[in-house]
Amino acid sequence: MRWIVDEVDDLVAAKVLTPETGAALRRHYETKLSQEESGGKTVLLSVLGATLIGAGIILIIAHNWDDLGRPIRTALSLLPLLVGIALSLWTLLKRAGSTAWREGAGVAQCAGVAASIALVSQTYHISGELSDFLFTWLILTLPIPYLLHAVMPALIYLAGIAVWAGAIEPKGSADVYWLLLAGILPFYNIAVRHESEGKSTAWLSAVLGLSMAFGLVCTVESAPDLWIPAFSGLAGMYYLAGAIWFPERRYNPLRVLGALGAGILAVLLSFKDVWAHGAIVWSDIHWPVYALAVGLPCASFALLAWALQRKENFNVYVAALPIVACLAFGLDTVLLQGPDAKLIVSIVFNIYAFVLAMGTAFRGLQQRAFATLNGGLIISRFVDSEYSIVARGIAFVVLGCLMLGANFWLLKAKREANS
Repeated sequence: MRWIVDEVDDLVAAKVLTPETGAALRRHYETKLSQEESGGKTVLLSVLGATLIGAGIILIIAHNWDDLGRPIRTALSLLPLLVGIALSLWTLLKRAGSTAWREGAGVAQCAGVAASIALVSQTYHISGELSDFLFTWLILTLPIPYLLHAVMPALIYLAGIAVWAGAIEPKGSADVYWLLLAGILPFYNIAVRHESEGKSTAWLSAVLGLSMAFGLVCTVESAPDLWIPAFSGLAGMYYLAGAIWFPERRYNPLRVLGALGAGILAVLLSFKDVWAHGAIVWSDIHWPVYALAVGLPCASFALLAWALQRKENFNVYVAALPIVACLAFGLDTVLLQGPDAKLIVSIVFNIYAFVLAMGTAFRGLQQRAFATLNGGLIISRFVDSEYSIVARGIAFVVLGCLMLGANFWLLKAKREANS
């Protein structure tokens, strides 16, 4: 919203708006911006306050913990949980319209559940792994975002299931992560429909994307050869979902994550050594890994068809990553097989990385977007041990000149347009 306020003076100078209309617009948006900023600070302070109160209660109880009998310790162990429930009920009855109270109560209840589980386990000497504690805690806290319509508990849940996927033993058996993720997706849908342009939705989208990426790493660990179609599909799905669901959003976390992932994968897969894996033993791969390796690219293809049908504004070179990756993976593992296949697919991705870089840079020039322009220029495969130091040095110089020249031209074009 800040950019609208910044544009008012230029619009008045260009006589697009009258001075009176410009002043009215400035007052309107500055008021809304002030309310939004103060609301965000209030939410942050309420969450911090709830966390400190919970930590203080735990420390006070812990001071004399060893001197208390088991019945008293059991009662005190349940106290954080009961306090969190009481605070949530009071919030729903008396402060249901306050975002700060809902978020603070949600964080307090999440902390209360975790503290009670830990204290009861310690009191009765219930042994277990970190993953067992996290799983129990996450299951019990899942309803909190829905009951309070609070984003912070959902963020805690998304971070928690990612940590659980990394802590579960044996490694690579994190298939249940996707069932845990499915439990929070309806809340994400509600949040997007309720406030698609809000900061809370942006944070939720960013943490959701990061959590899914980490969960995918833990899942395909048992079948590392299938990471190529799985991650390319995830990157394409992120990018296209951001383009379709948040087309007008200036700061679009899903779109940024998708574009960043596509750039990294395009450069990474252009190296021949990345494709130097052994023969895939298909019978040893769990079916959830198959489902992700097939389902994520298919979801990306479906979103691409939807975006084309809706004529959305998106970078087709980024969206093409799952197609190129799946074709290259098929060539490498099914059709060709052998040392020549590695060279062929690396050449394919070298070509794709070059087209992606040039197409993205040109798109940045067309849209006068500095981030898109520089992002496209940075995607270059020249840091390779096969090239001489002189060749790499020349490549750096050429890229630097291109970046300086393109950015200077773009800055000049923007100044001329504003004047």
